[in-house]
Amino acid sequence: MIDMDAAADDLAPVASGWRAWWSRALASVRSRNSRGWYFGASFGLVYQIILVITIWTAYPWEPWRLITTSVLLLFFYAGFMLLPPMSWAEPRRFRLIVLGAYWAYTTPLFVLIGPEAFWLWLLVAAVAAILCEEVTVLVAIVAGLVAGPLIYAFATNFRDSIAISAPIIFGVAAMMFGVNRWIRGVRELRQAQGEVARLAVVEERARFSRDMHDVLGHSLTVVTVKSELARRLVAIDPDRAEEEIADIERLSRAALADLRAAVAGYREMTVQTELGAAQAALAASDIELHLPTSSAPVNPQLTEVFGWVLREAVTNVVRHSGARNCWVNVTRTELTVDDDGHGLPHAKGERGEAAGGTGLLGLRERAHQAGAELLITESSHGGVQIAIRRAV
Repeated sequence: MIDMDAAADDLAPVASGWRAWWSRALASVRSRNSRGWYFGASFGLVYQIILVITIWTAYPWEPWRLITTSVLLLFFYAGFMLLPPMSWAEPRRFRLIVLGAYWAYTTPLFVLIGPEAFWLWLLVAAVAAILCEEVTVLVAIVAGLVAGPLIYAFATNFRDSIAISAPIIFGVAAMMFGVNRWIRGVRELRQAQGEVARLAVVEERARFSRDMHDVLGHSLTVVTVKSELARRLVAIDPDRAEEEIADIERLSRAALADLRAAVAGYREMTVQTELGAAQAALAASDIELHLPTSSAPVNPQLTEVFGWVLREAVTNVVRHSGARNCWVNVTRTELTVDDDGHGLPHAKGERGEAAGGTGLLGLRERAHQAGAELLITESSHGGVQIAIRRAV
């Protein structure tokens, strides 16, 4: 006896596969890309009116032949409109099977209308150019389509005009293949543009993240240090405490302005402006700043990234180093910031930045974009040296 349950289990994957294909086919038929095909394919069907008129005038006294032929042609033309969008997203083997079935469908039409059915191969050539991505496969199929009418014309000593269909079939296939490649290129270009737009958003988010860290991290560090200093001075030196509170207010307003400018993307960062901010931040932390007596003008292409490095380095000195002195040296193509604090091991352990923390990771990205190199090493003064340089 036949195990019906086992048979049903064997057929279940097949039925599921067909349902999945049908869902994909319906979605593809309704897709936006299919609308362009429908518009172009409708023009291809206009030329078939000549064939339909020829058939209806050739067999006026054979209604069974006319009705059968008309029904077969109706399904053939419907297949021309629907089969490409239903199949172009399917695997190669499936597309070739669909194409072969569509080609074989013309066989009964040869029985009904004779060699005039060769004109239907124009539509077969168009479908082949759409569904065949491999040039070699398309050439083989088109060769078969062209050979059919040529062989018939040779066998009949070219008594009718069927031979004319051969070059037309070749021309239709070549034209549709070129149009298909062009449409595919446009689609890939749109996808590339979408990817470029996505990457631009990712880059802008990364830039904004770096700016938020560099702007607010430095400003809030200085505000915190000055707040602690003001709290200690309230009881012993109220006037000095009031000055520190005024500085806190000024720094808070400046940080707010920097935040707004960073959001707008127009904030200008220069090493000259950051030198003044560094002096104020270090003085508030009782860290003496040592600057060179003279320095060459900074390369204009590096002044912004030097400003970011100076800000981040001074912030690290204030927050983590425990230093009493800080040395800043600026040349045309190099900036170094040294301290006499706890040194590099402490920086690796507590800061985490020497190993690639958020602040120095952002600086490395900025340095790379400017064609410079960021180095974090032990300072000759016992602390940490952060240097950025670019080869001339």
